[in-house]
Amino acid sequence: MGTTMGKNGGHFLDALPSQATLHVVMLGLDSAGKTTALYRLKFDQYLNTVPTIGFNCEKIQGTAGRAKGIHFLIWDVGGQEKLRPLWRSYTRCTDGILFVVDSVDVERMEEAKMELLRMAKCPDNQRQ
Repeated sequence: MGTTMGKNGGHFLDALPSQATLHVVMLGLDSAGKTTALYRLKFDQYLNTVPTIGFNCEKIQGTAGRAKGIHFLIWDVGGQEKLRPLWRSYTRCTDGILFVVDSVDVERMEEAKMELLRMAKCPDNQRQ
């Protein structure tokens, strides 16, 4: 399942620099699985996690496909409602935003949608 962009149909990872460290922030509602995903990427195994108050930060090197050799500094930011106003300060000057959604939690899907739209509409997150 590949995501493409551009007129030439190039894969979005083709545009990434191979030597730089890309700064990525991982957002989503509380209990969406952000920390689980982060440590699955970092350690290639599932770890027991606790709710994130604040953030976790890990440097991860891509090991396969077009991401091979690219370094990602991933910030996993807590998703509790009281922490969401702080998301804006983590998304400034980042190379990407990952928004994690718990697809089983259908009762909170609308809330997740609203938070994603709020982040997408933030002027600091608009591509210039």
